[in-house]
Amino acid sequence: MADSSAPRTGPVAWRNDPKIRAFFFQALVLGSFGLFVWFIVDNTITNLERQNIASGFDFLSTTAGFGIVQTLIEYSEQSSYGRAFLVALINTLLVSGLGIFFATIIGFLIGIARLSPNWLLSRLAAVYIETFRNIPLLLQILFWYIAVLSNLPGPRNSLMLLGETGALNSRGLYLPAPVPQ
Repeated sequence: MADSSAPRTGPVAWRNDPKIRAFFFQALVLGSFGLFVWFIVDNTITNLERQNIASGFDFLSTTAGFGIVQTLIEYSEQSSYGRAFLVALINTLLVSGLGIFFATIIGFLIGIARLSPNWLLSRLAAVYIETFRNIPLLLQILFWYIAVLSNLPGPRNSLMLLGETGALNSRGLYLPAPVPQ
């Protein structure tokens, strides 16, 4: 009877070599992914051509035809979509910067209040921190939208503020724009 526990001394078959097998399966996955991407791109191009839909960024140079109220750079209804995109980007950066600045100030003040030796101030800050910290942001947004904003009156029944100079309704807060003279 032959001893089957003796180690083999011959060359290892290529299909049993872990390095070759790993390279083969990586190439197989990469090739499959490449075919998938090619199929998606080809299918998209074919369907866009069949339906006569133009793709690309040519629309950025056409006239937008709508106004934007808050602009830091000059914009009118005759401006291009590219200009509207730039105005929107600048407005987003402005709002983000202001949000970061004021959130830092509020966070600093609440943090100092939390460390205060005043018992009442410290507890109020703790309640504020634990409330907003432990409620997910999406839930907070839904609360403010459903519980607060949806209960405001419609545009025709606006709440008049500051002696008829401002209006608050479900669409927002409207105040007169200052006009320099």
